[in-house]
Amino acid sequence: MESPSPATGVAFLASGSRGNATLAYHDGRGVLIDCGISAREVRRRIAETGLGSIEIEAVLITHEHGDHVAGVRVLTRTLGIPVFATRGTAGALREQLSDVPEIVTVRAGESFRTSTFGVLPFRTSHDVAEPVGYAIESVVGHRVGIATDTGVLTAEAIEAIGGCDLLGLEANHDLDMLERGPYPRFLKDRIRSDRGHLSNACAARGLELLGSDRLRTIVAMHISEQNNLPRLAMASVGAQARSLGLAADVLVARQTEAIVCEIV
Repeated sequence: MESPSPATGVAFLASGSRGNATLAYHDGRGVLIDCGISAREVRRRIAETGLGSIEIEAVLITHEHGDHVAGVRVLTRTLGIPVFATRGTAGALREQLSDVPEIVTVRAGESFRTSTFGVLPFRTSHDVAEPVGYAIESVVGHRVGIATDTGVLTAEAIEAIGGCDLLGLEANHDLDMLERGPYPRFLKDRIRSDRGHLSNACAARGLELLGSDRLRTIVAMHISEQNNLPRLAMASVGAQARSLGLAADVLVARQTEAIVCEIV
């Protein structure tokens, strides 16, 4: 028999260049942030974590890259749930989302509600149409911030996700590994640019602006399999958290296995 689900938490189902999906849940209901792996795999990983009873009420899309949207169409049609996305993202995915049950347009800086959560989209900086991250708050006040696929932490992001209980923050690459690695120069420059991805060092520096006494869990996300190692991301972010005196656990989201973080 499946054990009862924790009241509030986040399940990082997949994170990396081959697919991303994150489930924020409270009291038996949840929202999925991105669905870049197959709908079947999303549901399998949710069940595997013991959260199979969670009712997913919406998918929130950060941007249109395939590793964030590959399973959106099938999952939303199967569950009969809406997609929330910016106008730019929805436009870039016009054909892919043409027959989903509902598309709800969101705007950075303007909060909205699902049945269970208050959600604030905020601008990120990536080489796509209109990317956002999300700050999510449960009805009992637990706050989660997800900031991934961004070359810099925008002022809007810092304002939106400061003071969270749990922070999912991109730590995509180690600068030395990227520089020494096999990627062509144009791709290295793209990754390191202000519209690329946060490095371990940038993620660590971000904690100076995002850390608070309330922060209990930091999850390094979107770790590159070519240009980073989980231990390097954890070491960089963890050292900064300790230097700032943050009483927060530091974890790494994985590509091939889910991790669940409870919020108490």
